[in-house]
Amino acid sequence: MDSTEPGPELRQQAINRLEAKRDFLSHLAIYVAVSALMVVIWFMAGADGFFWPAIPIVAWGIFGVIPHWWTVYKDAGIPEDKIQAEMEKIRRQGGGGQH
Repeated sequence: MDSTEPGPELRQQAINRLEAKRDFLSHLAIYVAVSALMVVIWFMAGADGFFWPAIPIVAWGIFGVIPHWWTVYKDAGIPEDKIQAEMEKIRRQGGGGQH
């Protein structure tokens, strides 16, 4: 195998990331469709009074869509340099054993 050729771990990591992005986009499409459906139901029911679709739309957005987006696009895990620095700190302290 050529040294520039990615290993199977890198390929699997890329596949996992692409699947996570696809899953998020599916989640987002369902969120938009269900939110629109709730607004249509509210409108067809008279559209008077309290705009109740705001409650599930906002709640689902805050507690569902935003965290899903964060884990897919922003959460890169712990950077390798931080891991190495912590390992070095443990070595200097004479640690390394189990809790």
